[in-house]
Amino acid sequence: MDERMAAGARTSLPEWPARVAVDPEGTSYALVGIGDPAEGIVRGWVGEVLMRTAPSPVWTAQADRADEVVDALDEQLGRARVGWRLMLAGPEADVLALRARALAAGAVDEEVRCHVTSRERLRVHCAHCTAETPVTAPPGSRTTCSGCGHPLHIYSHLSRHRGSYLGFHADVEAFR
Repeated sequence: MDERMAAGARTSLPEWPARVAVDPEGTSYALVGIGDPAEGIVRGWVGEVLMRTAPSPVWTAQADRADEVVDALDEQLGRARVGWRLMLAGPEADVLALRARALAAGAVDEEVRCHVTSRERLRVHCAHCTAETPVTAPPGSRTTCSGCGHPLHIYSHLSRHRGSYLGFHADVEAFR
């Protein structure tokens, strides 16, 4: 049985759109691309903004990993004002990490748009020690926590505030 169905047909896993358009209500934009596939997506977004009758200010960043743009994004978040929009493109793990950082800094859902280029990697939040473990495994599988070393079940729950999936002791039933 599909794990989502076993959980009462409820899941927090996002359905990522195939195309993400620039928000026409934005007055300034921060566009971030992670990885080679995201480079063309960001170029397209810049084109959309520049095609307007009154082009808006655009800041862009391109990197191989999310942690390479964190400081620059933090600076942009500090300058954000009403009308500012953040658009992220890249692998799910990187996009979610940057999105979570923006939300923690005060951005709201309506200001952030995401285009996911792959779902091969994800981060798992250990419910036991709170460590974040990067993995290349899908929800429903198992991994080992990088913090406490427990075998973890990767649950089909995504925290939008942490940008990670929930992991809990894979053999929890053995403790009953």
